Amino acid sequence: MQWIDYVGLFGAVLSSVTFVPQVIKAWQTKSVGDLSIWMVFILIANVSTWLFYGIVKHDIAIIVANSIILFLSLLMLYFKISFKK
Repeated sequence: MQWIDYVGLFGAVLSSVTFVPQVIKAWQTKSVGDLSIWMVFILIANVSTWLFYGIVKHDIAIIVANSIILFLSLLMLYFKISFKK
């Protein structure tokens, strides 16, 4: 790997980590009432598209970032559906 690949992986980790506090808060409070389900659907479509692109291009940074974000987005969708009152 070249140094720029490490920069890309670092960026991928930072991008992915931005979702962690929201997932933790939703899990702890069991509250996602203010979360737009349409935003979650759009996010899932977005990262799925980027993940496909990364796989086709064999770009590990894009694959890592979007795999993690897709997992966290699906988790938020699960919370949105299951935490309804």
